[in-house]
Amino acid sequence: MAIAASLQRYFERNGVHVTVHDHAAGLSLLDLVRQFGLSPEQIVLPVVLQSERKALLMALVPMSRLLDLDRVNALLQRKFTRLDEKALTGIFFDAEPGAEPPFGEPYRIPCLVDRSLMEQSRVYFRAGSRQNMASISGEDFQFLITGAPKAVISNERGNLVDSPAPVTDARPLSANAIRASLEKIYRLPPMPPMALKIIETVNDPHASADALAEWVELDPSVAAQIIRYASSPFYGYRAKVTSVREAITRVLGFETVGHIALGIASTKAFKVERDGPLGLRAFWTHALACGVLAQTLARKINQPESLNASQAYLVGLLHNLGTLLVAHLFQPEFAMLNKVARNQPTEPLYRIEQRVIGVGQAQQVIALGHAEVGAILLEQWRLPDPIVIAARHHHEDSYKGEYAPYVELVQLANVLLSHQGIGDLGQHEEPLPLPAHHFPLTNEEILHVAANIVDMYEEISALADRIAA
Repeated sequence: MAIAASLQRYFERNGVHVTVHDHAAGLSLLDLVRQFGLSPEQIVLPVVLQSERKALLMALVPMSRLLDLDRVNALLQRKFTRLDEKALTGIFFDAEPGAEPPFGEPYRIPCLVDRSLMEQSRVYFRAGSRQNMASISGEDFQFLITGAPKAVISNERGNLVDSPAPVTDARPLSANAIRASLEKIYRLPPMPPMALKIIETVNDPHASADALAEWVELDPSVAAQIIRYASSPFYGYRAKVTSVREAITRVLGFETVGHIALGIASTKAFKVERDGPLGLRAFWTHALACGVLAQTLARKINQPESLNASQAYLVGLLHNLGTLLVAHLFQPEFAMLNKVARNQPTEPLYRIEQRVIGVGQAQQVIALGHAEVGAILLEQWRLPDPIVIAARHHHEDSYKGEYAPYVELVQLANVLLSHQGIGDLGQHEEPLPLPAHHFPLTNEEILHVAANIVDMYEEISALADRIAA
């Protein structure tokens, strides 16, 4: 037996590659550290504990440190003791005694992880047999323990403290504190100069189509996307679109072109990986589709005093901008988010964010959610209030505040897009029900609007490919 059967299935289910390292019988872990040239910090040891109410807990610590049981009890406000070896045999039914794997999920045991283990690029452990060791990458290890709490629960060997004070994660930061931290420590990316000029032009009541086209054409890639967009069969313009000015005056309109260009130009502030369910390509597919659907619904609703169709496009386009900011500022944590989303496709992003691993403020910022993080950036960029509000509250079903129509519109568009497998609400066997709203449309009318733009999704996907390239 190289790896315990339960553990092998667990690795396969989560797409984790494991390497098995065979060795001679009778070697201790210290012998193996010397033989393989490892550091004791890389060896993960499980310590199974039991509470006074018989609840089990697996504490994970590196070989270089000793579990501090007093610290664990103070941290969890419970009284745990070590489980005896006889009881361990019954729990780890497919593992040899002394070779228990340091993963609780296959055996339905919650875990508590010593924070020092988060620093390793590769970890080694017993996997059920005393004839070998196994190892996985640090990234895969962190992925597997995504939902487990992390804290300092150990002391250096030979340097134990009798009654150490419990160490926990920092107290959750308020939104204002996180905003200040983002602005001071992480240096939020400024709005690109071209995006600033486009905003000024769109907001100028005297600006002409030529003036807007001139700014857009300063970036050939943005200009090309605008022309391709205007050429979509969805807009029904039969002639060939050859210039940005033509896209403005004959197809899309002044504000729509300005908002599309603004959205494309704004995202140039970020460095984000392209692939994966949260990568740049998926972001653009979702953003473009949401913008088109939000704008089309707004026109059908026809309440321009509370729901401007052109602004609705930009609201849909930028409501998820927070995912790009998280990816830009916290690349390792975002890679983990992306991997979790890939391996748990039925889970919506806003739930995954609550379980993401991270260290210090990175974890707290991500746990705050992409909605709030995006709103903080949009505020700093001084974008209109409806865009900020919709970004901040688009996962709040009960939001009733100012600009609620824009929030409801984005929520409605996101649910409709989830029926096509687009967005971050997770994949579902049955279509999600439409959310409550106050629009003068029946659900049948809304579904009809959504069905009418399904043919545009192929063009949107192709455009997203080009923008994310």
